[in-house]
Parts: sequence; C-alpha cells; structure tokens
Amino acid sequence: KILNYLRNLANIIHKTLFFKKILFKVSGRRKKKVMHGPVTNQITEKRSASGDRALANFCASATTMIATVPETDIPRRITGILPSLLAEPFLLLEAEALCTHQGYARNPVFICPKGKFSIFSMVWPAGAETPIHDHRSWCAMGVYEGKVEESFFIESSSGEVILERTKTFEEGACSALPWGRPNIHKISNRTTQRAISIHIYGGNCIEEGPNLRQLYELST
Repeated sequence: KILNYLRNLANIIHKTLFFKKILFKVSGRRKKKVMHGPVTNQITEKRSASGDRALANFCASATTMIATVPETDIPRRITGILPSLLAEPFLLLEAEALCTHQGYARNPVFICPKGKFSIFSMVWPAGAETPIHDHRSWCAMGVYEGKVEESFFIESSSGEVILERTKTFEEGACSALPWGRPNIHKISNRTTQRAISIHIYGGNCIEEGPNLRQLYELST
C-alpha cells in the first residue's frame, strides 16, 4: 500500500510539473509575441484630419476650375483658392516640411490622378534660392511659412536676362506667373529663418519631371 501510494504521488507530481512546464512555455510565447512583435523601419505618416479636408477641398475646387476656364486664366484663378489651403496649420506631413540636402527641397504633396496638376511643398533654408528659369506649363505659389522673395526678369537680345523687379511675399500671400507669355523668374529666401511655399503646377511633375523649360544667365 505504501509503495502504491508513493507511485501515485510520484505520478501526480510528474503531471503537475509537466503541465506547469507547458503553461510556462505557452505564457512565455504569448509574452514574447507582445514584447517582441514584428518590427518595421517603414513608418507610415498619416495626414491630420483637418489637413486631409483642406487638401481634398482644394483639389476638388482646382479640378473643377481647371476643366472650365481657359488655360491662360488658371494661374490667377489658382491664387484665388490657394489661401484656404495655406491657412491650414496641419496641412503638411513632417516629411513634406523637411529639406535634407543642400539647396532647397521639392516635396510632392499631391499628384492629380488624371495628370491635370501637381502640388509640391518647397522648403527653403536660410539663403536658398533657385536659378533663374521659366516653366513649360502654368504655375502658381503661396507662402505657407516665413517669407520668400520672387525676382522677375526680361530676356535681352543676347539671350541673357535683365532684372525687371523684385517682390517679397509673406505668409499667406500668393503669386501667379503669366501663362502664354514670358515668365522668367527666380525665388529666394533672404531671411535667416526657414520658409515653406506651396506650388501648384500644371501636369504631372513626377512622370514628366520638374516644371522647367530653360535656365538663364543674368546679363552683366
């Protein structure tokens, strides 16, 4: 009897230890899954709800307007609807407000699926500027943060350009280059602070490349 009792007790202890071991393994796996789940280096940034609404409203208005007005009127009309987009404080994703290299940054914000227009955020560190250039399609811009200077040029008979005038645009201000006639200009940040401007271009500036026709040299 004593021998049978000891055998039964040994079986009970064995089973208890076995189930504790299984339970430990299961709980250990669960804990590991929580603490050390899949890790990815790609973090998808989501635009704010108000930024999404502002962008969607602008794109809807721009799409309707582009389809109904002469192309030469588009830049000026864009500046009429752009201020509401510039007024949205949470419009840009963090990546769209960065310049990670020397010079200035061109960050795509929205490309029309039908190729009608492109929206870019241009980030200007202190002292950054474009070369003197003109465009292959219409364009308009507005200042989202800081201030930028836009210089306008006329082409001389030698093919070089002469400065015609310069204008400073502060936050919320818009500018449209004429379309259908010369539109030679450059943009600069003459301040000591970062500036950001929102640019609307005709066409798909990802597939077609930058909205650039030609670079110019300043007449000396």
